[in-house]
Amino acid sequence: MNSSENPRRSTMNGIFSDIQILDLSEGMSGSVATMVFADFGADVIKVEPLSGDPYRQDPAWRQWNRGKKSVTINLETTDGIQQLEKLITESDVFLHSFRPDKTKQLGLEYTKLKQLHPQLVYASLSGFGKQGPYQNYKAYEGIVAAKSGRFMSFAGQSRTQREGPHYSAVQVGSHGAGMALVRGICAALLLRNQTGIGQELETTIVQNMAQYDFRDVIIWQLMVTHPELFPEDPWGGMTRQPTPGYMPIRTKDGKWIQLANILDRPFHASIRALGLDHIYSESRFASAPMLSAEAAEELREMILKSAQTRTMDEWMDLFLTVHTDVAAEPFMTAKEGLKHPQIVYNAHVQPVDDPELGEMLQLGPLARLTDTPGAIQGPAPTLGANTNEILNRNHTSSPNNSGTDSGASVLPEYTLEGITVLDLASVIAGPLACALLREMGARVIRIEPPDGDFGRKNQHGLLTQRTMAGTESISVDMKTPEGLKIVQELCSKADILVHNMRPGTTDRLGIGYEQVSKTNPGMIYVYAGGYGDSGPYSHRPAMHPIPGAICGGAMAQLGRGVLPSEDAEMSMSELKDVARMLGRANEGNPDPNSSMVISAACLLGLYARQKTGKGQYIVSTMIAANGYANADDFFDYKGKPDRHIPDGEGYGPHALYRLYRASSGWIFLACPLEEEWPQLCKALGMDELENDARFNSRVNRLENDVLLVELLSKTFASRKASEWETILTQFDVACVETEDSGPYQFYANDPQVEANDLTTTVDSVKWGSFWRHSPVIKFSHTRSTTGAAPLQGQHNESILRELGYSNAQIENFQAKNVLLAETL
Repeated sequence: MNSSENPRRSTMNGIFSDIQILDLSEGMSGSVATMVFADFGADVIKVEPLSGDPYRQDPAWRQWNRGKKSVTINLETTDGIQQLEKLITESDVFLHSFRPDKTKQLGLEYTKLKQLHPQLVYASLSGFGKQGPYQNYKAYEGIVAAKSGRFMSFAGQSRTQREGPHYSAVQVGSHGAGMALVRGICAALLLRNQTGIGQELETTIVQNMAQYDFRDVIIWQLMVTHPELFPEDPWGGMTRQPTPGYMPIRTKDGKWIQLANILDRPFHASIRALGLDHIYSESRFASAPMLSAEAAEELREMILKSAQTRTMDEWMDLFLTVHTDVAAEPFMTAKEGLKHPQIVYNAHVQPVDDPELGEMLQLGPLARLTDTPGAIQGPAPTLGANTNEILNRNHTSSPNNSGTDSGASVLPEYTLEGITVLDLASVIAGPLACALLREMGARVIRIEPPDGDFGRKNQHGLLTQRTMAGTESISVDMKTPEGLKIVQELCSKADILVHNMRPGTTDRLGIGYEQVSKTNPGMIYVYAGGYGDSGPYSHRPAMHPIPGAICGGAMAQLGRGVLPSEDAEMSMSELKDVARMLGRANEGNPDPNSSMVISAACLLGLYARQKTGKGQYIVSTMIAANGYANADDFFDYKGKPDRHIPDGEGYGPHALYRLYRASSGWIFLACPLEEEWPQLCKALGMDELENDARFNSRVNRLENDVLLVELLSKTFASRKASEWETILTQFDVACVETEDSGPYQFYANDPQVEANDLTTTVDSVKWGSFWRHSPVIKFSHTRSTTGAAPLQGQHNESILRELGYSNAQIENFQAKNVLLAETL
């Protein structure tokens, strides 16, 4: 049935042009997920209450909901539910963010909707999961971050280095959840198209936030089982300085640049650029970039002193045109990042004519799929713009809704069973993306260089327990003819390849896209670099602090009023302190932010292959991914208000979204919506504030924010944090006692974790049994999985036998160091 025969179907081009999605979610995660589907052709219907999505008050809503239709339905009435059910029968995907009690009240559980539409893909999003004591807590990023220990990642960041939790500005859990929804919905649609069977998928903000804990929960366990290797509290160095290679530097004109050069080649390039290569004649610097604490401190001061000899523009010109192996970018706000030459070149931001806000600059499509590209389909709809058109049309069931559970074929055990992924990426972003595909059941083969993965080089290789979880490892020297042939043979059989080598490198090796696609036309080949595969900055290296500096995340995390004025005189001690704060603010989140997008791009590629029968070349960049992670601010229009960033001490952006000290412990209050203010006043027994002229509107509350903070601080200091959580949640006000020890304590002890199976025990050849975070997506009909990281080269022999090599050949490769393996 084509679109002219079926008026419900989109006439847009795109891989999802025959897919209709009902989006009943509120907030960033679900809206951004369906924005991605709309950009790739899906007909997305935003179902709103008669008063509208409460997030319409946020300008970011206009970006998150572009290219969609708006239908208003009163779901509190029988007629409204019947209208929705008609839409469900003709749709392919149903997405919501209702809390469990509300879902049951409305009768919108999966068990009921699959009776209407057995082929339906049903996706749900929550803060903490469907079970446990927090199941009905509002799913604010800050609430989840406070409760799960995320705020402790920034403890000690501020100038005063105060104790206790510190607000986290970038909505990493919400970003991760949005990308998990893209992956999960794509995968469920792939299986439905193959088998005729729909299913439910669920993800939570807390599960996705856990992806940003690289080692903490594992180290705490190994402190008990291996105290000789892990003797110290991992949170003991929270006020530390950044390593010399990752130094933020102040220039002659008072601006700040982020250096990101911890790998050998860029580190040595940066030392030459700074005029410090004389250090190599001194024995204490011979091992650089790995240095003793004393040598690192000495070099840190040299770097800060040298940085003040040139202006920011002079340094950046030097890095761009002469010392091109140096990774460095100025610290920018999101608004400034929109104008970055590479972001503009890549079309990572594009103009959209919005009927309410005028011309906007918005994020471009998530990734560049060369054969099946995405495209912005138009602005966000006005409230109810399509209600009459959609509710009054002739309703026809989805071509994918037979009305019965056809069971055309048997579902596989795992969602991505039968898919093989080759991971040739390095550091965190690419490998973690592949580990996320492994969670969904793909087979992931990590191809390691002879000296092993980057994650094996410190803290006894614990980083690989995140980036290589459940994968297989083959360690091969691709600079040898035999090693290259092995990799080429693997390429001929794989479904997906992910790499982040600099443009041209894979072509020179003989495993570029054009070369691989000749023998494997179904290959989905993903370049996951920092800047992209072409353009003015594509030749430059990029580690995680680079997109953190460009896309506004680091400046938002730093807080208001922290950077000294550009004309301020600063002592070395002051320079080091601001560098410390900037280094802490520009934490590791840009890597996982990128992983989420890379993995989603892989699923878009798989879906496109199912539609077209062909693989293709895909580009996913760290700078675009981190624009998406900052999607609450990564857009612009005339008159756009400034981003709400936290105060310099890290309590929060404003009085109603903020940390407060209680008489014992800390609370986090999340009450940002207009409709929530009366509830808060009632819960606190302060009814007189509701209509107080200073606080009776969102605008007035922000204008009198300092006074409101004082009033609430005094109130919250009168009771324990646990008491405030109980009192306020009874009134459905989002307020939680904040975990002030770290993520490990939450995952080890909180009843919410056990109730929702948020952790899984795995067995490691190296470390024995330990528990880690569970997969981020749960499917109703297919399984997810995870595991421990392999040893380097652990699967050399088994993989080569699959390729048809004999034992004698394998032994010869080992003798010639074509294959390498870790031994215990």
